[in-house]
Amino acid sequence: MSAIRKHATAAALALVGALALTAARADDRGTFTTLKDNIFVCVSPQAYDEAMVRVNGLNGQDIEPLKKELGEKQQCMFVDAEMADNIMAPFAVVLQREGSKVQVQFIVTFRKRVEFLHRLINRLVLVGWTEESNLERKTIL
Repeated sequence: MSAIRKHATAAALALVGALALTAARADDRGTFTTLKDNIFVCVSPQAYDEAMVRVNGLNGQDIEPLKKELGEKQQCMFVDAEMADNIMAPFAVVLQREGSKVQVQFIVTFRKRVEFLHRLINRLVLVGWTEESNLERKTIL
């Protein structure tokens, strides 16, 4: 079995397991937890706190240089509205809690049109820390 096929099989099994776990946690009406948009998700609770201190220190100035710096240092990523819309089921699964911070796991799909009728689709499983207040309930029909 090729290495790509092994990784694809492992990813599919992990996704099925995560879906089953989240389905068991969802209530009868199909309500799940997801991330709000325009938030930071960081590698640790301390990195999140440091990022929030820097955001508050901007006093309404442009946040773009800070988002770029934290991304390049691989400390934090900014979840904008487009990324929040691309979060797939099982949405945000809370893995750990530390005070008011939560470690969440979520899957994001990126689609890129390569040529007519062809698309490149990447699915990334991301894990990071954020404030618990950055989570919101989402109801699926």
